Amino acid sequence: MEQETGKSPKAAYKLIVPNAVQKDLRRLPPQLQEELLFQHLPAIQRTPYKAPFLVGEFRGMRRYPLSFGGTEYRITYRVMETTKAVVLIMVGSREGYYERLRQRIR
Repeated sequence: MEQETGKSPKAAYKLIVPNAVQKDLRRLPPQLQEELLFQHLPAIQRTPYKAPFLVGEFRGMRRYPLSFGGTEYRITYRVMETTKAVVLIMVGSREGYYERLRQRIR
């Protein structure tokens, strides 16, 4: 079941977290989960157009990079302007990320 989070006080876009992304999040270290919840995801909600577009087969998706504990992570999402929503597509460590993303969107 997809989870939709309400708007945080300063958020302009609602956040849609599909089941697959909920699983991604549960696999992350607890401290990173907390950082995502209170820092990174609200930043994406406030300014979803700040992150750069991906190219090629991933065009239309945006890439939000972050670092935690010496490991690089990525959040990939789409902005749905008509509904003022950000739909998360995948969250995970950078290693093998784009191959996993390719599999997810097929």
